[in-house]
Amino acid sequence: MAVRSAARVGGVMLAALLTSGCMAVEANPLDVNSPRSQGNVSAVQQTVANFGDDPLNLAENGATLCYTQPDIGFQEFTVLVHNEALETFTLDDVTLQDPENLTLVSAEVSPANRDGHHKAPADDDGGAHGTHSAEPAPAAPSESAEPAGPVEPVSAEGYNITTHEYVNLVVAVSIAEGADAGTAQGITVAYSTGGSEFTGTHPLVVELDREGCV
Repeated sequence: MAVRSAARVGGVMLAALLTSGCMAVEANPLDVNSPRSQGNVSAVQQTVANFGDDPLNLAENGATLCYTQPDIGFQEFTVLVHNEALETFTLDDVTLQDPENLTLVSAEVSPANRDGHHKAPADDDGGAHGTHSAEPAPAAPSESAEPAGPVEPVSAEGYNITTHEYVNLVVAVSIAEGADAGTAQGITVAYSTGGSEFTGTHPLVVELDREGCV
């Protein structure tokens, strides 16, 4: 009987130790498969208020380009745009910044990879511009060029740039009638998302000349 009583007392003491403060065992000490708290979710989500004035960062990596206007009457320039935000942005308007005797003929968008579809020679304007590159696009496609895939350009106005998407913004410009040359100090893009409006100007300084650049 004494042995049984000692065993019972020992069992009670062991149970007490396991449930006491320093020996307590948590139900899920590593928080495995626990639902994420609302505080953690809001901490990692990007909000429109955090975007700043130009979430597409159009004002970065400018260039200065001068070209002779082709016989077809206009020259195209390409700007590579990357949407790094967690929102889809709608392009609302594209204009030239401070144009002088230079007219915007069209503004179109085509899909791109991170390097863009056009590579500027290293001696044109310092090489590629990283996130946003700017360079002249061919005025007309080469007859011998192989198709690059489904990259048919569409109007820039109303185009939705989704999260992490790369696009080529292709602008065609022309010297105004009666002028020998024309310039612009950049390409300004108005865009929006969720009722918030933004404007960014890519500092691509463009000069077209009918006779040739000096």
